[in-house]
Amino acid sequence: MKKRWKMMQAVSVLSAVMIACGSFTAAAGEATMTRIIEDVQPRTAQSAVVGTTQTIRVLAHEDAKVSVTIGGTTVKLSATREYADEDSRWFEGEYTVPSSADGANLGSITATATLDGKSQTRVGGSFTAVTMDMLDVGDTEQGVVSGDMLTISGAKSFSGKQVTVTAEYADVFIPVESDRDEEYAAPYYYQLPEGTIDYVVSGPDTNDIYLLASGRKVSAAKVKVSASSGSQGENQITSIGLSADSQCTYLDFGEKWNVPFNIEVEDVNYASSVTNTVSSFNPKKIKIVFDYTTGIVNGAISIPRNSCFSAAKVSTRTSAEGVPQCVLELTLKESAYYGAYASYSGKGKLQLKFYNPVSSLDGARIVIDSGHGSYTNGKFDPGAAGVNGTQEYEENYRKALALKAELESRGAEVYMLDTYGTNLGDLYARVAAAIDWEPMVYVAVHHNSSPTNSSARGVEVYYNNPWSVYLAKNVCNNIFSAYKTMDYSSGAVNRGHKFSEFAVTRVKQFSAILIEYGFITTTTENAILTDAKNIQKFAEATADGLEAYFAGEK
Repeated sequence: MKKRWKMMQAVSVLSAVMIACGSFTAAAGEATMTRIIEDVQPRTAQSAVVGTTQTIRVLAHEDAKVSVTIGGTTVKLSATREYADEDSRWFEGEYTVPSSADGANLGSITATATLDGKSQTRVGGSFTAVTMDMLDVGDTEQGVVSGDMLTISGAKSFSGKQVTVTAEYADVFIPVESDRDEEYAAPYYYQLPEGTIDYVVSGPDTNDIYLLASGRKVSAAKVKVSASSGSQGENQITSIGLSADSQCTYLDFGEKWNVPFNIEVEDVNYASSVTNTVSSFNPKKIKIVFDYTTGIVNGAISIPRNSCFSAAKVSTRTSAEGVPQCVLELTLKESAYYGAYASYSGKGKLQLKFYNPVSSLDGARIVIDSGHGSYTNGKFDPGAAGVNGTQEYEENYRKALALKAELESRGAEVYMLDTYGTNLGDLYARVAAAIDWEPMVYVAVHHNSSPTNSSARGVEVYYNNPWSVYLAKNVCNNIFSAYKTMDYSSGAVNRGHKFSEFAVTRVKQFSAILIEYGFITTTTENAILTDAKNIQKFAEATADGLEAYFAGEK
């Protein structure tokens, strides 16, 4: 499936992402040559159990002939249907770690591609062969150890009508009778990536929603019926690979089919049992929970020194719906979590990507969304109208431009969505464009209005997922502090950071906030907000809040 790379600005976003994650370095002499190979996966060194099958992927020109060698073995690669842009697609092959290679470093993955008589070679990661008796099997919980697997016996079987996710990600809703009366996508349930399969209990209902056997609800617009009956069988996680580079940590899973999964982040405390307002968030570990799964490879995972994780263990459990689940628990090296990116690249081939922690804006990847100002189906959205002819979209754009410049001056990589006078009015299209660029943080810039209260004042910042709560708090407090240094600031108000259901904050891939800088409908506050000499102060205050977030301030 072709992604939405055309929506990006200036340079190829694919190249930008690869450069950011250390996966591409142009070789000398290639500057004028058409690049044939874009990427090789795995990218970094990792351990592999002898006898297991490892997937090797190469992103290359669609017309190229591609092969790889590792440990003296040539691996045949076949073109997939997965494109990255109009000319490049992924090629895949499987490599079986030889049983005679106990403890051996098998060398690097060397990919070669030929196109129009020209060849290019690019080197990827490497494998070190290990046996199960070389691994520490002590970090397991529950289940029964059976050979190389931790298993669940006597698990409930599932069959029937099945749907497959067709969108890049499908939001997950919770049945109202079981949890928090969710009206929108649950902030603590990871979205299902394209290719995920689940069983249907009922639906679609009058709201075009399916209830699934895993306990989730999804929109019928995000899935297709892929089987009217039958069973995928019991799933097993047969391989787990963890690798890292200077900016990212990758988890690769081999399993029998594309089961739904969740990423649970601990520890989160809520203000009450019936609200999603986060009272505290102290990320110590994450749990990746696989549904319909009765077995998981039982052994320690080789964790690179530059990974965002420090320890791992596996366990089993059963959900309230009777679904067998296997769990990979990963301890975070630092108390920092920005979200995760997920993709099923084929049957039973799942990759998760996490950004390693940063302590400042230097190297942070940030998307800025200048609110409103675009067309949707030919209709222009100016946002709110303020006093003295102020238009919200224009003030949003001024502050967004200033913020972009300030963040870049501090070393951040910034992608500002092209929303000013364009057709990017749809909120979900904005989120999709951000997801494709793969940021750590998303900042939506807005101004408030109150037509019925001409004295309303104050800055407020909204969040949805738990790992955005301190981002919202820090940004809000810093903007309020800046307010107090400005002319006419008497009566400045800090309205605080608040849980929201805004479309642009309901993501799970990154931290996201929506800023309401103040009320353009209140004469005094409008004067502060539109004063040219204050624009830079607002940019610096917002950047200070982002800096504090990455520094771990709560």
